[in-house]
Amino acid sequence: MTSVPVRAPTRGGGGGGGSRWCPTPEQVMMLEGMYRGGLKTPTATQIQQITARLSIYGKIQGKNVFYWFQNHKARDRQKLRKKLMVLYQQHRLYPTHHHPFLPLHQVVIIQHFFFFL
Repeated sequence: MTSVPVRAPTRGGGGGGGSRWCPTPEQVMMLEGMYRGGLKTPTATQIQQITARLSIYGKIQGKNVFYWFQNHKARDRQKLRKKLMVLYQQHRLYPTHHHPFLPLHQVVIIQHFFFFL
């Protein structure tokens, strides 16, 4: 009986279509900088430009840039929902006329956003 070698999927930029993109620290730093700078949903042209700039630091494709921004935005929304949920639950546990940590008008706004996120 002969054994057939099985290749483990690579995490880096090489390999076939099944491998995942693993950004270099420089690529992550630049992407996060752009995101913090206000770029949340880059256009197709911007994605091409960003991909060209980031390719200096390692293998990358336009789809990697596109999905990085999509995922980062989704995680930000998820964190915000979680924070608002905690604040909402605190307010329900301590139903005073004035929340101990927030002005009353902010509590009302938080309750309003909780239902629409």
